[in-house]
Amino acid sequence: MAIGTSGNQFKNAPLIGGFLRAIVEQTENGVDHDRDPVVFKAPYTGHTIDLSTFSRLRPVNDKSSGTVLG
Repeated sequence: MAIGTSGNQFKNAPLIGGFLRAIVEQTENGVDHDRDPVVFKAPYTGHTIDLSTFSRLRPVNDKSSGTVLG
């Protein structure tokens, strides 16, 4: 379950939920998201979104504060 209660980015919740669902479905079907990242297709626009940014193998952002604020 993914939830947020602060109100920050609240309108993005349905899209992020779709991302999470796509990643979970792929991994439950035996595909390694780290080696073969999900490409999400937006239901209304048909645009594709590469979800490799959510891979555990993504490069570390050396400019990040290391907090949820990035």
